[in-house]
Amino acid sequence: MNTRLFSNLMTTGFLTASNLADDPSYFALQVARKFRHQVTVKFLNNALSLGKQNLAALAFSAMIRDDSVQLRKICRMWLEESDSNRGAVFLANLCISIGDWDTASKLLGEVTPSRNMIRSAARLQWGLGNMSEAIALLEKIPANRQKRHYISEYQVYSGKEPSLSPTRSLNSASKGHDSVIFLVTNSLPHTNSGYAQRTQSTLSALVKEGWKVNACTRVNYPLNIGAVRAKTSDRIGQVDYERLIPSRAKFDLSGRIQQQAEELLAKVVRDRPQVLHTTTDFSNALAVKAVAEATGIPWVYEVRGQLADTWLSTRPETAKESERYRLFMEREAFVAKHADHVFTLGDVMKKNLIVAGVDANKISLLPNGIGEKFLEEPVPRSEARGQLSLDPNAFYVGTVSSLVPYEGLSTVIKAVAELAGTHKDLRLLIVGDGTDRENLISLANELGIAERCEFPGRIAREEAHLYHASLNAFVVPRIDSAVTRSVTPLKPVEAMASKVPVLASNLPALRELIADGENGHLIESNNVSAWSESISGLILDPERAEDMGKSGREFVLANRTWEQNAASIIKVYERLNKG
Repeated sequence: MNTRLFSNLMTTGFLTASNLADDPSYFALQVARKFRHQVTVKFLNNALSLGKQNLAALAFSAMIRDDSVQLRKICRMWLEESDSNRGAVFLANLCISIGDWDTASKLLGEVTPSRNMIRSAARLQWGLGNMSEAIALLEKIPANRQKRHYISEYQVYSGKEPSLSPTRSLNSASKGHDSVIFLVTNSLPHTNSGYAQRTQSTLSALVKEGWKVNACTRVNYPLNIGAVRAKTSDRIGQVDYERLIPSRAKFDLSGRIQQQAEELLAKVVRDRPQVLHTTTDFSNALAVKAVAEATGIPWVYEVRGQLADTWLSTRPETAKESERYRLFMEREAFVAKHADHVFTLGDVMKKNLIVAGVDANKISLLPNGIGEKFLEEPVPRSEARGQLSLDPNAFYVGTVSSLVPYEGLSTVIKAVAELAGTHKDLRLLIVGDGTDRENLISLANELGIAERCEFPGRIAREEAHLYHASLNAFVVPRIDSAVTRSVTPLKPVEAMASKVPVLASNLPALRELIADGENGHLIESNNVSAWSESISGLILDPERAEDMGKSGREFVLANRTWEQNAASIIKVYERLNKG
């Protein structure tokens, strides 16, 4: 065994122990999601499902499948039929892990206080954003790792920052011409999300413009997602990603940010860039801010999302008044105010930053863009379907997306069910994976349209343009929430580049992209009948649908390319260096 692999295994082992101590059910769920399609997890799920009289086994099986509907049914059955409180804490932990806060609370209400019950109650309060209350609960039992980690995270949310000694000799003295160090949360090849794809496209465009890009990922990544064979660096195209993996890793939030700052400072001293650039969330920005202050190098913060609102989207509305949400918003505003420049995705997010107190003059837009295959003329629909073995004669509506609840895909499933009797060739293609996938499949079965719905799962990036080109209409039926009102997704931009009309919820962020009646339609979110009507309209007027697709491609080619973004970034970098 080589030294790197041994070190990775040791770090992963300690990380596993840390997660098991904090929240074993949630850790089990994350492992199941990571290895969902592996034989071992499938075998475990099948074995658990055999225990039809064992509610605990059935509940655990439902959890690792992300079948929240089934898990809720099992837990409510237990609440109605059980004549003892045995197993209540176990079931509550499963509910907490999938975000069924109400059922978890009811289960814990059936249990007399014990160490395990208190730890579970603390997890519930922590998950709901009541940070101080969770820590206070843990004060009632002997000190443990869960409490230490909660306190560390609470300190960071309350204002604790990493500390570095000044290294001013680097100020204004870059060893390399036109160079930037870019700190990101994750990257290809270990993570294939829209975030990682945006990073790769942005950095590739900067390299193409002659900039030396030194990219690195957050401390302990990708070991923290189970990639134990990870190398110290990966080269993707023309971009090198260095992994910040210290030999003695810290696992609490405060310790991780301090280590991230120290590791990044060592890299800055070695490479001496002209600019530092990082992306959401604020934990990345705190480390970069500390390094910038220690070295005198300017830094920029790229706000790619409203992560406090993303967190809120899986909580009850009351969580908006929680301690975590308030502190999360404050920390994001704090780092944005201290950055030398701020990039963000669109006008709505820019307005939110201004309301938070960030100087409007130092904010500029970097919208999601297109590159590579999407710049080329789209593959003809019939050819794309042939390569993917899709029905050549069907009318496909669908998406290529992360399958999470706020995407609102249940609305489109219901709309397709409404149209099933009048449009026999209508099909639904939902490409991707996520926490809502099993629920969506269950809904299609429940509505009797399973044969019309296809769920290919997660696909290779190289196939994405084919799935886009196969569609007759791309859908973005997002629910109306704080995060969806603000954040513009990447995938509809790629659909527009593929000459596919986009049907989207009528939300502020999506109105920045979709011109109603020109390149798609804006529809009231959650209004199933309105969605049915819009889909039917495209089926009945194929020429209009084709015109919309062409208009969408013209728009993104003119306004949404990574090369255009790179030019905007470079202007800011150059201005900061002159200043």
